[in-house]
Amino acid sequence: MLETYRGIPHLLDTWLVLTAMTLPVALSSARRPDGVVPRLASLLMPASFALILAATLSPTAHRLSDAGVCGTHLTTTGGLTSLQGLLNVFLFIPAAGMLTLASGRPADGIAAGIGLSAAVEAVQALIPPLGRSCQLHDLIANTLGAFAGVGLAAVVQLVIRTRIATSPAYVVEHGAILVSRGPARHRRTELVPRSTPSIRAVPRPLTAKATRLRPLTRLR
Repeated sequence: MLETYRGIPHLLDTWLVLTAMTLPVALSSARRPDGVVPRLASLLMPASFALILAATLSPTAHRLSDAGVCGTHLTTTGGLTSLQGLLNVFLFIPAAGMLTLASGRPADGIAAGIGLSAAVEAVQALIPPLGRSCQLHDLIANTLGAFAGVGLAAVVQLVIRTRIATSPAYVVEHGAILVSRGPARHRRTELVPRSTPSIRAVPRPLTAKATRLRPLTRLR
């Protein structure tokens, strides 16, 4: 899948072009009314996904003839313990992490990582002129990278929440709210207040011809 260390022609050029194409989306996402970290993650997220597409779908010098064939052996060249496998893991860490920080939902980063990896493997299997091989261990490595990126994003979110909860402004603000809020009191309403002798409740019998609400008290 990923053969960067053996050379992908124009990898940097392809990544820069794809990043430039997604720049308007990144700028519009960065203007969202959230914290600094979600806005920064929204700005960098398109570039991280563009890097995945540039590194996995750029044509190489290899020429494959079999279409729709994927390797299922984990012991083949480029397994999880090789350099290519480690690159496949690290490739998906930024994308999954940025998506998690931007959306605030870890499930989005995991689903996007697995879905994008499966889509890339399918394209590599269906288009042999790309010179890429579809392998099961690549999908596993990309999934591990997505989980690692989501885990790192969760650590960053935890640190941010801890700093906010322990900041003096947050403590003073919420302490003032707790002090200003008194115990809840429930008062029972009365039809005839005791302090107003001039108001007396006059019950009126309900009839079948009554079609609207009638007052229960009459002023004299």
